[in-house]
Amino acid sequence: MFNFVKFYKGLLNRTNYFDNYWDQFPSGNLLRFKNETLSLLKGNLVNKDEKGLANTLAVICNDGADGDYTDILLQLLDEKWHTSEEDIITILELIKDPKSIDKLYEVAINIPDYDDMRALAKKCMWALSAINTPKSINKLRLLQASNDPIIKENAIFQIEQVLNKN
Repeated sequence: MFNFVKFYKGLLNRTNYFDNYWDQFPSGNLLRFKNETLSLLKGNLVNKDEKGLANTLAVICNDGADGDYTDILLQLLDEKWHTSEEDIITILELIKDPKSIDKLYEVAINIPDYDDMRALAKKCMWALSAINTPKSINKLRLLQASNDPIIKENAIFQIEQVLNKN
């Protein structure tokens, strides 16, 4: 029987990152540990626990996520004490909750000084494309009108992807 608490504590305390630790985690995004990970996320937010947040997000990426995660993930995108924005956006892409559209657009247009390649904006555009609603496509069209060539090019690509899906 898999012991989630023991696994998570081991994840937080490990020092060998080449040890295949994740091999013991149950496969499949089945939301087996949804209650635990939602509770951990809330604790990470309250305690501003950057390392805990990174590990909790890794567990969520392996266990799956649904719309119950959206609000806290959007709240975490407003926080400046962590560097997990890309992981949060990856999870929002998996969830595909239309409630995240405005925040994804906001993050895409507020380019951090360090992000010369627009990685964060690109992730936001992937998420907007995955949501695939008229509102998310409209946000991609707004990004397509950007003066930033990288953002413009990636918005065009995502719009083409969405049109090919539909």
